[in-house]
Amino acid sequence: MLMTIVGVLVGLLILGVIIVGVYISIQGDAVMRLLVKQRTKAVLDKVYADRIDFSLEVPFDNVGKQEGTILDAYMRIYLPQEQYSDVCIYLPQEQYNDVLLRGKVNREGYLREDDYFEAMLVPAGTGEKFVLRFEAYAKNGKSLEEAMENIPDVDVALFADCRGRRELYTVKEYFTLTADEMRALVK
Repeated sequence: MLMTIVGVLVGLLILGVIIVGVYISIQGDAVMRLLVKQRTKAVLDKVYADRIDFSLEVPFDNVGKQEGTILDAYMRIYLPQEQYSDVCIYLPQEQYNDVLLRGKVNREGYLREDDYFEAMLVPAGTGEKFVLRFEAYAKNGKSLEEAMENIPDVDVALFADCRGRRELYTVKEYFTLTADEMRALVK
């Protein structure tokens, strides 16, 4: 009799675990997408004596079944000095050549100057836009026109650290800032 009760309890426990597992899998999760193919062209924001600020927008959305959180968003500008000696990338310890190209990611309507990304909730089936802001500095006594005269197309990786019901994951997409697009900003 005792073995029958224990057997029934174990069976009910296993059945309960299976039901909860099926329920959780039906609920789904957040699935964030960075829609880099729908990005806007770069637009000039401000001109200084030795620097220009420009920006573009990249939409994102959550095509999952649950609300998700974007904890951080950032970009990496791929322009190594071996490829182009007149432009440099800004990294904390590395600066070289004639142009300093720097970038930061913000939410549309929440522009910050401190390189901090404010985490955000993204309900299922919705989305917003990231504003990617770039700064191009002329260096070594060159004008921006001179420094950017021979700039090549620049690949940029956009990252978003996201969280839903499962563990933290990173979405990464690439896009290209074309040379013509950047040169047009200084003409």
